[in-house]
Parts: sequence; structure tokens; C-alpha cells
Amino acid sequence: MPSRPAPKPVEKGKDSVYWDYWEEMVKASIWRESKELPAIAAVAEIQGKHVIDAGCGPGRLILPFSKIAKTITAVDESDWVIKVVSKMIREKRLNNVQIAQAPLVGLPFDDGVSDSTYCMWVIHHDKSRWDKIVKELVRVTRDGSPITVGFSSGEGDLPRLEEVCKPAHVQKCKEFDVAFPKWCKEQEWSVEITKVPLLFEFKSPEWAFEVFSNTFVRRDITNEQKSQLMQFLKQHVKNGKCVITQELRLYVIRETE
Repeated sequence: MPSRPAPKPVEKGKDSVYWDYWEEMVKASIWRESKELPAIAAVAEIQGKHVIDAGCGPGRLILPFSKIAKTITAVDESDWVIKVVSKMIREKRLNNVQIAQAPLVGLPFDDGVSDSTYCMWVIHHDKSRWDKIVKELVRVTRDGSPITVGFSSGEGDLPRLEEVCKPAHVQKCKEFDVAFPKWCKEQEWSVEITKVPLLFEFKSPEWAFEVFSNTFVRRDITNEQKSQLMQFLKQHVKNGKCVITQELRLYVIRETE
């Protein structure tokens, strides 16, 4: 894709331990391959397209989507992510994938270079930047093409679990869910919302506790909160396994004429 000079990246110091446990979250989801990935691919319309993966993280979507997209340009501002994804591109010989380091508020691409742009599990965390980020996603995407913003929250067990130990994140998700579609309509963009139910199946409440403690839950929680979290997980044991439901929400934006 044609590009402009990249702004100086900002390193946020992503923790590789977090992503190791995030991989365990992915493995625990028995619906990810059969429901989540096809849903994202369908609403983002990435089949045979030039795609931008904005805020790619360690690249969980890159490998499966590289098989159906024409090209993928992955973007992240983390040094660690750039190293991990670059290594994956080399080792998997993903000739149709490239990686760029840049903050999402200043994407190093010309206007309208992408046929489809998606940003998953990123912008709802930072209320101060999501409007700037989305305007950049719209700018680099061809008129009429989809811009897909997604985050895994909403209905299900996981938000209730977070209310025990991470209530601020739950509140952020609720506020984003209300404010974001309204804001998009104020920009005179069309917005469609797709809800995808997810299901996580852990081998035990103890293992679920360890995974959640290193991903969705603050590490400085009190002993009382730890006890409440474990009690919550033990209440969700079915057939010997700890089963947690969640909902993925996909907002598909299009710039209308």
C-alpha cells in the first residue's frame, strides 16, 4: 500500500506474559474457529481484499485471514508486537502480509488505500482517543468499504465476572456501547451491529482463575476479591469443566456520501 512517513511510535510495554495467557483464552473458546473468525471475516468483507489490521497485537487474526485476504497490512505501536508478528510472517512465509509500526491516531497510509479495515479489542479501552482512531480508520479506507470495530463484552458471564474484580472495565464497555453508535451517526456514517455469542471451556475453575487473573482481571485484587472470583468460577462448572459465556460485538461503519 502507498504510505506516508510513519509517526514516531509510542511503546506501551505490552507484557508477553499477558499474551501467553491470552492464548490460553483462545484455546479455551470452543467457538472461536467455528463462529468468531467467520463472523469477523464476513462482516469485514475481507475475502480477496486489501486489508488493514489496526492494532493487530501478536497477530491472532493474521494467520487465518492471510488465507482469504489478498493482502494484509498489520499495524501496532508496540516494539514487542512488531518483533513477534515479523517473526511469524517470516516463519509462516506469509508473503501477502506486511507489518507497520505506528500509533493508531496517525496511520502511515494514504487516504483510501484499504478495501477493508478492522480494529479488534482495542479502542473501547481509551475514551480519550477512540474518536481520533476511528477517523483515521475511515480516512485510510476506500469510500463505501467497511470499517469494523469489535470488542468482546456485553452480555454473558464474563462481564459479571469482571464486575467482581474489574468494574471500571465493565463500565467502559457499557459507556462505549451507548456512545459509539451515536457518535458514528453524528459523523453521518452508517453503523450496523452484529452480536456473536462465545463460549469458553476451561479444564477447571482453578485454571480459569489463573488465566483470568493474567488477562481480564487486575493483578492487584484483594484476597476478598480473589475469593469472590473463585466462588463465581466454581458456580459455572458443567460436566467437570468451567464454562463461561461472552458476547463479541462487531460495529461495521461505512462512510456514506
